[in-house]
Amino acid sequence: MTKHDELDEYLEALYHLRERHQTDLKALREHQAGFCEEVLAALVSEGLISREGEQLELTAEGFRRAEKVIRRDRLAERLLSDVLHMTPAEVEAGACEFEHMVAEEITESICILLGHPRSCPHGSPIPEGPCCREHAQQCLSAAIPLTELPVGVWARVAYINSSSDDRQHRLQGFGVMPGIPIKLHQRRPAMVVRLEGSQLAMEERVARDIYVWRSWKEEAGPGTTEAKQPRFRFWRR
Repeated sequence: MTKHDELDEYLEALYHLRERHQTDLKALREHQAGFCEEVLAALVSEGLISREGEQLELTAEGFRRAEKVIRRDRLAERLLSDVLHMTPAEVEAGACEFEHMVAEEITESICILLGHPRSCPHGSPIPEGPCCREHAQQCLSAAIPLTELPVGVWARVAYINSSSDDRQHRLQGFGVMPGIPIKLHQRRPAMVVRLEGSQLAMEERVARDIYVWRSWKEEAGPGTTEAKQPRFRFWRR
């Protein structure tokens, strides 16, 4: 591991601890495996963290750098989990390698590809990048909100991108999960989607949290026929 990568590891650790409101030396020692005072001193000398006794704080520059590392790591987790369907253990190991190897330009392309996800698979927020703030469309996103899916076609669910854990769990309870075929049946007066063997009515704001892969096919859904009458279910608050 290079010195730059080693500093990034400590900045990432401090960012995690900052999210938990535990930015003190004792917490860093417990969180960072193989803690080294020399690395901590280097962070202070480079103006990336400030230290007052046992209290540690990311400086403005340190926070910006840590945020970029966290963004790469959490986008990598989404990519490996949602697109490559890796196990949680594989995702964690792969994301750690990813954060040290990928250039910022590639990170932005991955974010656009995934549809600017707001959280990682564990529910932690993904810091915004320039592409999120500017709604960049330099490359066509492979995942789009269900609300943009044409009526009458089937697509596969890419992921659920909701800031509400309750809503995410309830959608999963209805069978809306990554990899599941889904069809937008109608938009008005309510959004109605068809899953295999059932239909679900929901508000547009709920449908906006469901992202599907842009590749779809007309009418025929896997294992589903139009003659089959689905059970009808309603989304309720």
